[in-house]
Amino acid sequence: MSEQPERSVVVPFPGPRPAKAPAKPRDLGLTALSKSLGPVAISAKGHWCDRCNGIWYSYFGEARCPVCGGRC
Repeated sequence: MSEQPERSVVVPFPGPRPAKAPAKPRDLGLTALSKSLGPVAISAKGHWCDRCNGIWYSYFGEARCPVCGGRC
């Protein structure tokens, strides 16, 4: 007897695929602390803000959006 592997069953997702975002994310810039440091050789890390629908940057471990003050 030849054993064959069981067939996989594809289960569809229970809803339509969400539409892509209508606009590109906004560039929210650097935080005040990062701006006060001036130009540096290290890269800033980007953080997403749901409220502003944009990305803000910081050289430090900050957690507040510089535009709306929301915590990420």
